[in-house]
Amino acid sequence: MKNIFTLLAAVLLTATTFAQVGIGTSNPDASAALDLTSTTGGLLLPRMTDTERQAISIPVAGLMVYVTDLNGGSFMFYDGNSWSAFISNLVPDAPTIGTATAADSGATVSFIAPSSNGGSTITSYTATATSTTDTHKIIVTQSGSGDIITVTGLTNGTSYTFTVTATNAIGTSVASVASNSVTPLTPSTTAIGDFYQGGVVFYIFQSGDTGYIDGETHGLIAAVADQSSGIPWMNRGWVTTGATGSAIGTGADNTTTIISLQMADEDPITETYFAAGLARAYTGGGYTDWFLPSKDELHKMFYVRETINTTAAANGGSDFSTNFYWSSTEHDHDEAWDERIINGSQSSYNKVTAEAVRAVRAF
Repeated sequence: MKNIFTLLAAVLLTATTFAQVGIGTSNPDASAALDLTSTTGGLLLPRMTDTERQAISIPVAGLMVYVTDLNGGSFMFYDGNSWSAFISNLVPDAPTIGTATAADSGATVSFIAPSSNGGSTITSYTATATSTTDTHKIIVTQSGSGDIITVTGLTNGTSYTFTVTATNAIGTSVASVASNSVTPLTPSTTAIGDFYQGGVVFYIFQSGDTGYIDGETHGLIAAVADQSSGIPWMNRGWVTTGATGSAIGTGADNTTTIISLQMADEDPITETYFAAGLARAYTGGGYTDWFLPSKDELHKMFYVRETINTTAAANGGSDFSTNFYWSSTEHDHDEAWDERIINGSQSSYNKVTAEAVRAVRAF
């Protein structure tokens, strides 16, 4: 004990006599009040548990300790208001949001891991689902470093957006930007031949079709009766419309294109004077999104024409009234594609030819 007092007295005497004190050096740096120099040891601050650190009564600003049980051991200092840790690691950057895909009562949310993990391994990702109709949030945390989070427990028919955060040993990142909005839906049992949304289901979209959504049922509906047994494809003048889409999912755009070009400088009443305009004007079931089917869409009706006839008759409709039906697919300046509904043959005919119209819509 006598030796300790002697050392302290020597340090205090030196500090009083000189501007700098050196331990392990006879030439302390001018900017340091105390210069410790050693190649075999270091400065050892008081060591304690976090509970002991919190029990320090009225800590002075600048007080430093080493907390043995915080994040594996951390230096902490008191800034006069609160304790903070000296850390070299940081929270991660925000993940990059990907695409949200709806499912029954849930969704999958894709994301890309942040470019920086803050110097500490990411231990979990959290997806937060926010409803667009209220402030309700559903939070799902996923361990590991996956790039997809599956969110369950959502309300079917309600729209949601999603954000993702990353968490490491230091803390949690800010949230990613919000994802696209999706609406979880109850799986549809709708099948070909069903009377549904104003008409008869005649085709269910397959993977690769425009309008196909994985995990959901969508397709095409035929009107329960013809809108005409004979009407020209063109309006009054010869126009190259460019409505040449033939695949599943192109009929609606074809119809819009045809109407916009053939209605130029015309009295709107003439919309029902040509095939595409007549199909669009149909309002069966209260729907206003009917259109003239594309070449391929029309051909799908041929395969199930008897089924369409049966369901249509049971719901106040009628059979296909004639043989030749217009598609919305233009062949060239003078001709457009049609189909002989009785045998499925397709050919191009002069646009002034009067042929039948059976409107369709997508669901």
